[in-house]
Amino acid sequence: MSNQSSLSDQLRALLPEPNEEITAALEKVAQLEHEHSAAVEQARIERAFLLRAPREGLLYPGDALKLEDVVPKLREAGDAEQALEDVFSSLRSSRPYLFAKPPASPANQKLSEPDPERLRSVLKHGSLTRQVQEIRRRNRR
Repeated sequence: MSNQSSLSDQLRALLPEPNEEITAALEKVAQLEHEHSAAVEQARIERAFLLRAPREGLLYPGDALKLEDVVPKLREAGDAEQALEDVFSSLRSSRPYLFAKPPASPANQKLSEPDPERLRSVLKHGSLTRQVQEIRRRNRR
């Protein structure tokens, strides 16, 4: 927590003589403060994970959060960046299906792209090659 005292501590300091009911209410306030700080910490960790997920190529960050115990790992770690790096490398090795395929080299990517002119030709003339089509035309005459 921060250097400021918590709300429950401030309330205890203001009350001269707390009775059992007030003490129980102050304990409930302290419990709610603790739950709130834990929820804020968890949200901060999940946000850091979700912000880094696109850079890592993670396709399903919500699923990864559920499958891997990310929050406890990052909460216990001292260095958040190194912990995130470790979590993503662990996810990449244990669950590679959650990630996009690594980008191909530009040359391989160009070769794998379909040629639009060739596709038009195939669609226009069917799946037969031009040579087979010429042979068919000659045989029809």
